[in-house]
Amino acid sequence: MILYERHYNWTPEDTRRDIPFAFCCPSNIKRLLITFTFSPGAEQQPERCEMAVERALTRYYDRYPRDIQPMQSEQFFPIKNLITLSLERDGVYLGNAHRWQTEQVHILTTKHASRGFEPPCAMEGTWAGMLHIHEILSQVCEGYLRVEGSEDA
Repeated sequence: MILYERHYNWTPEDTRRDIPFAFCCPSNIKRLLITFTFSPGAEQQPERCEMAVERALTRYYDRYPRDIQPMQSEQFFPIKNLITLSLERDGVYLGNAHRWQTEQVHILTTKHASRGFEPPCAMEGTWAGMLHIHEILSQVCEGYLRVEGSEDA
């Protein structure tokens, strides 16, 4: 049974935004399967990457003279887009999938949860989540989120 499904289109303006989602899990559901994908996983265009790398080098290495410790921004290309997913059930935080993978599958039951999550005390209830848009450098990054409930654990 599909409990939630949505397609997304993000741009660099969405960087540092949190995108909420919510769904209700009925009492007959014993297992959740959460599928999350986004593409592209990284930005390849040097002109889009260079400004982000230069900002980071200035922020984190500004105490070091560049002529003493030269760093070329190109050595850090490509730059990955990063979107993470967090979950809660009835207001109780269950964890976060802080991953670089562009194709993710997370499974939750009352006895088991995918890496990064705690198993919920019950499946039934109001679930909420957040897609955390840490960085989007690509002109358009497409995403897809689907939550399926199963009566089989």
